Amino acid sequence: KQWYQRRVAITAGGNKGKDNRNLHLATEGIIKEGTNAAAGISKADIMKRKLALEAKKKKLKNINFFVSTDRLCVRNMPSTFSETDLKQLMSKYGHVVQVKIMRDIKQANSAGIGKSKGYGFVQFSKHEAALTALRATNNNPSIFTAQKRPIVDFSIENSGILNARSKKKSGFIVEEKSSKVKKSFNQRWKEKREKRKESGAFTKPPASSQSALSSKPEKTASNKKKSKCKTQVKESLGQSQSSGPKLDLKNDTSSSINTVLSSQPQKLAKRKKKEKSTDCDSALIPLL
Repeated sequence: KQWYQRRVAITAGGNKGKDNRNLHLATEGIIKEGTNAAAGISKADIMKRKLALEAKKKKLKNINFFVSTDRLCVRNMPSTFSETDLKQLMSKYGHVVQVKIMRDIKQANSAGIGKSKGYGFVQFSKHEAALTALRATNNNPSIFTAQKRPIVDFSIENSGILNARSKKKSGFIVEEKSSKVKKSFNQRWKEKREKRKESGAFTKPPASSQSALSSKPEKTASNKKKSKCKTQVKESLGQSQSSGPKLDLKNDTSSSINTVLSSQPQKLAKRKKKEKSTDCDSALIPLL
């Protein structure tokens, strides 16, 4: 009783008299050793009840757990007890909504039904029916055997799991993690690219223009440098041609160029000294 009062005070908080987690039902069905109700119970059943009570206390320390008002947990069942047997037993006390026996799938029989773990759950449509069934079947020696009596109490439920199940059934799944996580740079870049494609920003030029662009060679830094040196050489040769015979750089032979250059050896010698630091010599040699 002291444990129950403490739990009610903690959960109620400032709202006195309110039991939002139905903790008043946690003590229903408890049988302690040495009481009149424990007369004739085997030591194995007393130990099972102690362990069940400890597990219940541990769960109820978490505020996410609460006591169900219409769902019972039935323990200490024989392995041959089926869902139909359990439903037939509990339907005497009210309308049964659901019956489930926990089974071990690894130890399944030829029909694919797993071996019973010895406990199950029964859900009623009303709280009154569940309470009546609990008080009638709990510790009843005439149901199973005198040495193995049923241990019945209200089921402990997890509010988080129940909320998730209800959302899945209604088809509304909330993904909080995906909403909080920011999109990466690659994702944002792909989305922008797709939008631009849809708007028509990425339109390919016609084939004729592409061929024309591809036919034009790109001017590199070395080509620009060579063309500049060639223009300088042409200018220098053009000045020399003003006093002497005219030269056609494209068609004249090397002999005609040598005759013009030999006429002014002093000017060429001075020009070579000035242009030692530049790369114009490399362009002058093939022309000579």
